[in-house]
Amino acid sequence: MKKISTRQILIFYAIYSFSIKFLMLPQILATHAARDAWIVALIGTIVELVVLFIALTVLVKLRDTDIYSAARKDFKIVGAKFIVLLMLFLFILQLLILLKQIFYLLQTQMFENLSFRNFAIPMLTLGIFFCFFPARSIFRSGEIFWVFIIVAIAISIIPAVGQIRPWEVLPIFNRGAGPIWSGVYRNLIYFESASFLLIFAGDIKVEQNFRKKFMTLAILVGASFVLFVFMFYALFGPMSSTKTIAIANLTLYSSFFSNTGSMDWVLVSIWLLLLTMRFGVTFFCAFSCLRYITAIKHRAGILGASLGIAIYLLLTLVFRNMTELDSFIYHAAPAIVSLYILIPLSFYIFTLRKGGKKNA
Repeated sequence: MKKISTRQILIFYAIYSFSIKFLMLPQILATHAARDAWIVALIGTIVELVVLFIALTVLVKLRDTDIYSAARKDFKIVGAKFIVLLMLFLFILQLLILLKQIFYLLQTQMFENLSFRNFAIPMLTLGIFFCFFPARSIFRSGEIFWVFIIVAIAISIIPAVGQIRPWEVLPIFNRGAGPIWSGVYRNLIYFESASFLLIFAGDIKVEQNFRKKFMTLAILVGASFVLFVFMFYALFGPMSSTKTIAIANLTLYSSFFSNTGSMDWVLVSIWLLLLTMRFGVTFFCAFSCLRYITAIKHRAGILGASLGIAIYLLLTLVFRNMTELDSFIYHAAPAIVSLYILIPLSFYIFTLRKGGKKNA
């Protein structure tokens, strides 16, 4: 079976990272830290890069070994199932976050009377659909859509560059470190971009300078987001906390959009596509964890449907409305962040003694 190429995984990493950050996260960070939002973004990006480096090192060390086989070797069967169960928990929490984000995007921009329960059915069905494809087929789709990221960012940012007011972000630390710490602590979950790579260990072709290329791209993606948050607050100032769809709000400065009517839906549609792709891959990761735990390898429909039904029951029976889901995600943030850091770190510690080719 052909493996996921370096090009494919790099493109999809950009999609995975951009999709959840550029849409609503700038407004969330501005709500916490106001003009220091870009500092929160910088700290979150640094943590993300450190965890990503750890995960990439694990991939390089494992090479042709899948994550469950590695876990069985390092943690024995019981330990392997437990750590994969924790990964399953992490991916389910990510799915809840993505469902919330996509639902909010659709409700505020396209379908005002959209029901969350009705919305969840087609989304989870789409997730089940992803389970029927091999990993490489999923990542090949990223090669088709990466250009949309460039177009969306370009038509949003370029017209607004001349309107930036840098003094809006000064002075820094004027409210102390408390809001910055709160912003980092509560929103580090949105900087999670490494765990999904571990699920595809053994399916990724680790080529020469793989880790170096990946980290170079990740630094560029992270730096562009920090600059975007800086620009966002420099444009809107204290009003940033009310601009929920960040990248769409930048179209206010585009003469093309203003002359042709309200075209925010173009960007919303592009970001909806990117979020949907991330949702599908995250669902596939949760499905893979379930497959490892149950040792059922060739029943994608049964396992995928079981996972989809379980998540739907969780959404409908445990969370009666979006407010309760928001509250749960808010209070679950420490658990999500702990898993996001500790799982790659655990594999890293136990794979240090394994050999790996230099310059990978």
